[in-house]
Amino acid sequence: MSDPATGPRPRALTDTFRPGVVRRGEVTGFDGADILVRLPDGEGEGETGRIPGHEASMRRTAHPSGLFEAGQELDAEETDRLHGGQLHLSPKACETPALRFFLLGFAPGQVVAGTVAAVHDIGLLVQVDGEPDGLCTGFVRVPDLAHGWDGHPSEAVEAGRRITAEAVVADTRSGRITLSPKGAGKARC
Repeated sequence: MSDPATGPRPRALTDTFRPGVVRRGEVTGFDGADILVRLPDGEGEGETGRIPGHEASMRRTAHPSGLFEAGQELDAEETDRLHGGQLHLSPKACETPALRFFLLGFAPGQVVAGTVAAVHDIGLLVQVDGEPDGLCTGFVRVPDLAHGWDGHPSEAVEAGRRITAEAVVADTRSGRITLSPKGAGKARC
């Protein structure tokens, strides 16, 4: 019987993924709008991962070949394992390192402050204190404005107003922090 420490890795470990972990890979080609990536594992060839077209970049493009080419190395975040165990990745989560670092600094429930940048039918865009220059990372959905709120967001708050809100989730793939003023104690919009 082989020693578990030196024998082959158990199948269950090779079929797992670690969401949020960044992997370096090499573009090997395209499958429709998806990008195929070889991920070395340090023990040989590694495995082939897939980047769905919508995860290629935050920039708009007709086809990912406009952004990537075969042989190019890239960093991508693990997102899921689908279709027969193939690892799915998102390079858009790694596209702006300063944004990724900023977003990874938030924990659910953390209270943050910011300035309302814009009011829309679906919610508020908020410039969160400390975010990288030129970005607007906070978003408050209409149902999260206040308990029982059912009016237009412009009836509750206007652009330029300072707010305190609770971080619900920080998502590196969308580049956004979902916020809820309802959970931030007495401070509201």
